[in-house]
Formats: sequence, structure tokens, C-alpha cells
Amino acid sequence: MTETGPPPADALALAREIEPHAVAAWPARQTAVLGGWLLRFTDGSSHRGNSVAPLNFLGGDLGTQIEQTERAYRARDLRPMFHITPAARPTDLEQALLARGYQAVSPSQVCVARTAEVLSRLAGAPSAFESAITDRRFRDLVVGGSRSALDGRERLDILGRIALPLLCTLVVEDDTPVACGVGVKTRDWISLYVMRSHPDHRRRGFAKRVIATIARWAEAEGVANLFLQVEAGNAPARALYAAAGFVPAYPYCSFVANYQR
Repeated sequence: MTETGPPPADALALAREIEPHAVAAWPARQTAVLGGWLLRFTDGSSHRGNSVAPLNFLGGDLGTQIEQTERAYRARDLRPMFHITPAARPTDLEQALLARGYQAVSPSQVCVARTAEVLSRLAGAPSAFESAITDRRFRDLVVGGSRSALDGRERLDILGRIALPLLCTLVVEDDTPVACGVGVKTRDWISLYVMRSHPDHRRRGFAKRVIATIARWAEAEGVANLFLQVEAGNAPARALYAAAGFVPAYPYCSFVANYQR
């Protein structure tokens, strides 16, 4: 984000369609609604689980609503954070946050794919095992591939709250867990989360097996479209997803108050 001018029409349309699915698929521990915005509170690690999803705005003074939002986060000892996509409302929210000293961090992309395209590209990939959130091998991969142990545990906590249909996958090679991922079904989309690969077993096709398995599940569920989120600076992951048939749909980033690297 932070570019001048309105987003492209296709990016705006996709963001409006996909973001409600992304919100539903990644449930925070606690939520509150303020003036149409969804405030999400967890443990302060994952951005989506600890940020405002500003998909609606009921009107009124924007500055006052931002201040009320900031108080709600600070009351829980969390940094105020906004998840900004082309669908963020009101349209001048980004500029208002910048004027208040917010910083845009973690630029990322939502990427989309047709299930049929992924299946075609990964037709030769063997399927992964169906696992469970409680599987220690799966949990170790998620935590080990996260920014910190706290971040990994928070993601597992969020996964444990998902009440939607999901598929937890795991690839094991020579008794070693080497890759994992989760697919979550929200009506006519399936989204991919916690894609992880063991650092000693990367670039050997294991992540493609996870993607292929989730795509086969999507086909069995009659779901024609997939989406995922990837950090803009993660070139290996972006190349993997592009090879599997995913294309960029729209950008997003987190706007954080009092951010310190």
C-alpha cells in the first residue's frame, strides 16, 4: 500500500470479496466491533490476529474512532495495528494513519489460483499425509518456522479455534517431518495457512506436495478458487506459489503505531 491514487478496479473487487473470508478463517481470541470495524485481539504476535479489519465504516469522525480504537488496544497491552488492503474503509484511512505517525510494515500480497490450474501444474506431486493440529510433529514445524516461539504458539492457538472445515497436512520423509500446511474452507474459497518447510529439506518438492494435497481437497469439496498470503520480500515462497499457479491479487500491509524494529 501507500501508493497514491485509488487501487486498480480488479484489486479492489478481489479484496472486497476475499477479505471477509480471510477474517473468518483466522479467528482472533477476542473481537469487538467499533463503528463497523472489527477489532481483533490475541497475544500480539500475528498481525492478522491482533489488528483492525476495517472492512466497513459507519461514518462519524474518523480521528475520534481511531483514538477509541487505540485505547481498546492499549487497554489490552497491545500495539494499535490496522490491516490495510484496497478494501479498507473509509478510503482516507491510510492517509489518516500516516498523519498520526503510523508506519507501514510487513508489505505482503494476497495471491489467488484456480484449483484446476494448481492441480494441472502439480499433477505429479504425491499427496501429503492428513494430520491434526494436535500432532506434535506438525506443531514443531509451525513453531520452528515462525518468527518466534511465541508467534508460533499464537498461530497454533488460532488454528485450534477454527470452526470451519479444514485440512491439516504433513509431509514426512525418512521419519522426519519436513513440510506442513493447513487449508481452510469458507464457502467458495479455500485458503492456505502456516506453510512450513524444514530448513534442511527445502527445494525438494515437499511444499508442492502440501499445496497439491490441499488443492485435491478443494476439488473434492467443489471449491474452484484458492488464496494465500505471502510476504512481498519472501522471494523463494513467491516463486513456489507462482510455479503452483498462484498470481498476485492485491497488496496489503500492517499500519502500526509506535513501531520499533
